Amino acid sequence: MAAQNEQIIDALRASLKENARLQQQYDRVVAANSQPIAIVGMACRLPGGISSPDELWDLVVAGGDGVSGFPVNRGWDLENLYHPDPDHAGTSY
Repeated sequence: MAAQNEQIIDALRASLKENARLQQQYDRVVAANSQPIAIVGMACRLPGGISSPDELWDLVVAGGDGVSGFPVNRGWDLENLYHPDPDHAGTSY
């Protein structure tokens, strides 16, 4: 019986050591993946007449309308761009 108890004790000690090792490994992985994120830039398309994010916020705060006309300087075939059928390929609805 004493030998069996010793085996159980040895198995428990080994299990505790393995748990400690796994906890340390887990802590290292979490620490390596928990670095802060820095946003170093941003970009956005602004509606006509707006030239900066600050101006966009001013427009929003004032309840303004940022909708502008369809761009005419991009070389698009505006005559054939629209089609009343939304499933028509290569056109906008």
